[in-house]
Amino acid sequence: FYRTKNGIYPEDSIKEAHRYIDAGFEAFKLKIGFGVEEDIVFLKAIRDAVGNKIKIMADANGAYNAAQARRIIKATEDLNLYFYEELLAPENIKGYQEIKNLSGSYIAAGEQVFGKMGYQPWLEQRALDIIQPDLCSSGGITECKKIAAIAQANQVVMIPHVWGSGIGIAASLQFIASIPPSPISLNPTHPLLEFDQSSHPFRKNLIFDGIAMNNGKVQIPTKPGIGVEVDRSIIMEYKIN
Repeated sequence: FYRTKNGIYPEDSIKEAHRYIDAGFEAFKLKIGFGVEEDIVFLKAIRDAVGNKIKIMADANGAYNAAQARRIIKATEDLNLYFYEELLAPENIKGYQEIKNLSGSYIAAGEQVFGKMGYQPWLEQRALDIIQPDLCSSGGITECKKIAAIAQANQVVMIPHVWGSGIGIAASLQFIASIPPSPISLNPTHPLLEFDQSSHPFRKNLIFDGIAMNNGKVQIPTKPGIGVEVDRSIIMEYKIN
């Protein structure tokens, strides 16, 4: 849901949303952060276009302060968004505490927090409903397993952030498959995979298009390592000396 210079919005995003639904997606994340009022109109337009069964998340990449975020949350409360992501700057723990619990939608953040020690104050201060460590920038598989353990101990849901190359997606998929639902219950909420659909060679071509989705579920590759092979010719093609 990135925007292009000559795009028309929300019309272009509505068309994109329908393409994902036709492809079997049951949830998607919208890019927001273009202004409070514009975001409110945009979110309402997408929800109206796709109906209530699709899970919608909205990512502002830290575009707002707490007052602006509160305005967006309250104005879109009836849209039943699954979560709002990074409405505030990544260091603003107090701000996240202010906007948490304003609606039934979850508050998520954390892609720019590093390691278990970085996450500890966020968990201690109950600042987020969902934490989002990124495997490629939060310390790798070993450190993220530790983050998952302390999140589970604090009864906080963890949905890893995933964006970048096919290698990152593949590694994250293997990691997510190892995370137990939190809390463990009769009908648990299972972790989601953020399955990048943007068009760039390092997503599909780099791993020989080695990750597939069927009926809304991403299949976990069973090959050795992270389950995919790397096409080194793609690396050489785009290498800069």
